Amino acid sequence: MARPHIEFVESGEIPKLPVGEGPFAGTQQRLLSADDDGGGDYSATVTFPAGWSGDLSGRTRPTELFTLSGELTVAGRTVGPGVYAFVGAGAEGATLRAATSGETVAVVFVEPDEEPRREIEVVDTNELQWVSPPADGQVPQGIVVKRLRYHPVSGDATWVAAVVPAWRETRAEIHDTIEECLMLRGDILLGERGVMTAGSYFWRPPNVEHGPMFSLRGGTFYFRSKGGNLATVHVPVPGWEKLVESYRAREPYYLGTL
Repeated sequence: MARPHIEFVESGEIPKLPVGEGPFAGTQQRLLSADDDGGGDYSATVTFPAGWSGDLSGRTRPTELFTLSGELTVAGRTVGPGVYAFVGAGAEGATLRAATSGETVAVVFVEPDEEPRREIEVVDTNELQWVSPPADGQVPQGIVVKRLRYHPVSGDATWVAAVVPAWRETRAEIHDTIEECLMLRGDILLGERGVMTAGSYFWRPPNVEHGPMFSLRGGTFYFRSKGGNLATVHVPVPGWEKLVESYRAREPYYLGTL
């Protein structure tokens, strides 16, 4: 997988372009990132018009979908907001249909060719309980996850994570795998790179230092990792206090009326 480092972009500012061919023909997409070597894997937010239909059956590329608004039917199963679907390479009966009224928006991830696995999985995150994340080393409390998919051989994983308001990580993180993220709600300071909000997206190659982090109002994130089990090394960030305090001062602690 050869994609450029993207850190980070606002997905809503990416032009929405019509899709003219392939299984998503007739939709519109905002291309978040893609293999610049022509491998064909990509990540995009896709807008499905009312009544649209398509078919992922028999394809050599596994596809992940996560619905942001509206409703899709994947192989006869409902995939509404917050619901995840995985269509494996070679899967049969993988028909897609959008709701008959209104638009549906989903984030779609198409992977490189692989040997057929043929499975179709649907996971409703709204029905999952938050759990503490598996982590290397001491992680500040206040972060929880819902695991959607894990490949026991490759170590590739997909999950949703959330942090509480005023969550803080004073160190920087380094991972030895690819990490990809679309922020779903809230805010988080990402060191000197700025503040991520709903719609912010990154695609990060291995060994990129990122942090410190602080969230004013809490946040929810859709994550994927590729290329092995995600491991984290923490490194100190001199002067983190100034970064965090400057961001924390942007709004009062109490937001109600006195």
